[in-house]
Amino acid sequence: MNEIEEKLFKALEEVICTKGMRIVNINISNSSSSPSIKVIIDAARGISIDDCSFTSRLADDLIKINGYFDDYDIEVSSPGINRQLFSLNDFILYKGFIVKIKLKSAISNQKNFIGKIREIDAGNIKLELDDSEITIDFKNIKKANIQEI
Repeated sequence: MNEIEEKLFKALEEVICTKGMRIVNINISNSSSSPSIKVIIDAARGISIDDCSFTSRLADDLIKINGYFDDYDIEVSSPGINRQLFSLNDFILYKGFIVKIKLKSAISNQKNFIGKIREIDAGNIKLELDDSEITIDFKNIKKANIQEI
């Protein structure tokens, strides 16, 4: 995360955690004429349209108050069914779920794995594959998503 993403993450998290929600990820893309800000939120009870609306208004206020951008687009959403896992905490929350993992560096000449999250320990994720297990260093994960069964 860049500096603005980190500041926005902390400020939003401080408020929305009081409503039982958490920030999953914030991404600011400067690929167009105005930045695009994407905020992903989650809660144990699920996310409603009102939650997204509340978080969007809060983010808008924080961006204006801090003068981060003059013109921007903001999108707030839930992680969805095939949600992306961003942190070790996400792997802990979804222990027992089937995930698809893409690696930065290959293990045994393979960069893509699909398996069940079995264990998370000291920065490593143990996956149960069809006929074996593999341990993956979290730092080697390029992308990970929950898979529908």
